Amino acid sequence: MEQLGTLKMLLGIKDDEQDSLLSFLIEDTVNMIMAYCHIDVLPRQLESLVPKIAADMYRAKGYGDSKSPEVVKSISEGERSVTYTETDNDKIFSNYYKRLDPFRKRKGRVPSDISIQ
Repeated sequence: MEQLGTLKMLLGIKDDEQDSLLSFLIEDTVNMIMAYCHIDVLPRQLESLVPKIAADMYRAKGYGDSKSPEVVKSISEGERSVTYTETDNDKIFSNYYKRLDPFRKRKGRVPSDISIQ
């Protein structure tokens, strides 16, 4: 399934009215991944991650009718209170660092990278 179709499935969108917005979110997500990993081509193994991140961004920004999940902003217990900040693109993206880190291009080489001829 192509990325736009997968994104629409994740968001429960059945029509084509928001395809331009969704395509933009997909393109933006691909650019964010490539910039983070310092790569010029998106690896096949990360293609399935693009719609997931794009769906999170779609929900967080409140586009369309697909609402973001309820997020606890503060908790109070007696005299104690804890407040959390709202989610932005960087925080959404940081949820995926563990999956992206193996694809980051290293700046230097280690001895195991050098082939002996």
